[in-house]
Amino acid sequence: MKRFDFLLKNIKPGKILDVGNLDKQGKIHKILIKKLPKSEIFGIDVLDQEKLGLSFANQAIGNMEEIEFPDIFFDSVYMGQVLEHSWTPKNLLNKIYNMLKPGGVLIIDVPNVYSLSRMFKYIITGKDVILGNPDHKIFYSKAMLENLLGASKFKINKITTENVFAFRGKLFPMPHFWIFKNYGECLMASAQKNG
Repeated sequence: MKRFDFLLKNIKPGKILDVGNLDKQGKIHKILIKKLPKSEIFGIDVLDQEKLGLSFANQAIGNMEEIEFPDIFFDSVYMGQVLEHSWTPKNLLNKIYNMLKPGGVLIIDVPNVYSLSRMFKYIITGKDVILGNPDHKIFYSKAMLENLLGASKFKINKITTENVFAFRGKLFPMPHFWIFKNYGECLMASAQKNG
């Protein structure tokens, strides 16, 4: 399943926070606005949308760890390729847990440290590619993501991988055999606030 399909399948309409929403000129944010017209969609990014020529409503500039949103406010929070940039992911998830309404949903995707393409690159080159970005702080496996979500009081609905293999900037589908199910490029998780 692709990241965006996973997001749409798991997101709960209503008040939605899209963290790191200006990546790729706000591509996913624009689609969320179009696909969920009755939802109130908020965005936060360290980038200034005006410098990118964008003008989203409900847009905040800043780091999610430093900015304040009200508690028990959002129905869904989406963090696409964001959590790996934080040195304090548990604090961040605790904060998001408090911002979600009871039954609210958190959807996360992060690079998969055990993706097949990363393991092949490491075996062949002997170089750790820091999951494609020098700003990545912490690398996630399925077990680490499960532990982190559980420690932050979330009930895990599903954790899976985007079943693709990256090679020279292109994504290729992997066979849908059980042996490949945990080796996709990114981990995708859906978790819920109890209550």
